[in-house]
Amino acid sequence: MGMTMQADSNTLQNDVFARLRMGIQQFPTQQKTICSYILNNHQKVAFYTVEELGRASDTSPATVVRVVKRLGYDSYKELLEDLQKVMMHGNNAVWWELEQIWNTNESDSEQEPVLSWVLRDDIEGIKRSLTPQLIDSFDKAIDMMEKAKNIGLVGMRSSKFVAGFMHYMMNQFFSNTKMINSNGSDMIYDDVLNYGANDLVVAVSIGGPHYVKTTHEILKFLKENSVPSILITNDIANPAIDSATLALCVDRTKYHYSIVQPLALVEALVTELARKKKGVAKKKLSRLNEILDSKGITM
Repeated sequence: MGMTMQADSNTLQNDVFARLRMGIQQFPTQQKTICSYILNNHQKVAFYTVEELGRASDTSPATVVRVVKRLGYDSYKELLEDLQKVMMHGNNAVWWELEQIWNTNESDSEQEPVLSWVLRDDIEGIKRSLTPQLIDSFDKAIDMMEKAKNIGLVGMRSSKFVAGFMHYMMNQFFSNTKMINSNGSDMIYDDVLNYGANDLVVAVSIGGPHYVKTTHEILKFLKENSVPSILITNDIANPAIDSATLALCVDRTKYHYSIVQPLALVEALVTELARKKKGVAKKKLSRLNEILDSKGITM
């Protein structure tokens, strides 16, 4: 029985990518290689022949066919159909996609102003992020954050700024939040070792298709040591999802790289957590305002 699905693109992504990640964990070595290649290059693979995928993954057409069957598809064509649907409904803007904007004729009088299309692109990305799946995961994340004794935040490269913003916001209301060392992998485990089963680590990993390896390794370490974790990402294909206790996945912009969507999610998380723990939040915020005013930091 084939796997052509009528569900929305998020459901389709969850099914296809979850099966590929399962293959990476359970299949023989060469078949794992193919699953990994498809997951990391699904936009290109969507138009490959069996022979082309075999060459690109340094395996063979016969191995590709075996993988397709083990993934639950009746044919290679059905796999391609699902990948093409994901690609058509997905929005995978990354830095290199700005080239199409740079190459636009600037003298074109019909061209939409940059400010207009960038803001509209961000707004549409936020709207697409509000899925039933995210709403359900959001409630679970709030429950985990509310129960956690201590909360650590981690993010690398552009993800660092999202994690840093979350730390700044959380620190206005609570005293149990800390930014885990992100200046170098040689020191990061010194911080991670301080967290246990009653704590929580929130990791941010956005930007794909290439992700910072250290973030993935940290989540894997936390899972092996029974430390709860939440992953904030903008790609359901992010391999770090398998190591996180819970994943919160927002949508992406179509035409430019943006951190607006994960920032909006962070704002919602902090707002709801402060509402849930308003007694603690009000006390900390009031005391902070008094100090800032008395020291002449604010006016």
